[in-house]
Amino acid sequence: MSERIATKRSYPVVKKVRVWGKGQFTIPSEMRERLGINENTILEVFQAGKAIVATPEKITVKELAASVRKEMARNGIDLEKLLAELREGSHEYKTD
Repeated sequence: MSERIATKRSYPVVKKVRVWGKGQFTIPSEMRERLGINENTILEVFQAGKAIVATPEKITVKELAASVRKEMARNGIDLEKLLAELREGSHEYKTD
């Protein structure tokens, strides 16, 4: 009989989950914690052969858009007015 050496796995542990109504299932808590997935996280889901792959949404564009919106609000800039001025060419550039 050969001895088995206990080593830490470098591959993910497989978990079974049940699919509920509307195709919903629960991601095990330890996986959510490792991946930083919480209640408001958006996942990108795609099919790879017979597998379903879900990854946290790439949020860099989302974060950038939120930052721009915040700065525009802080400076009193109205997006619709700004776009209209850009289309009409009625804007002025300030130079130093």
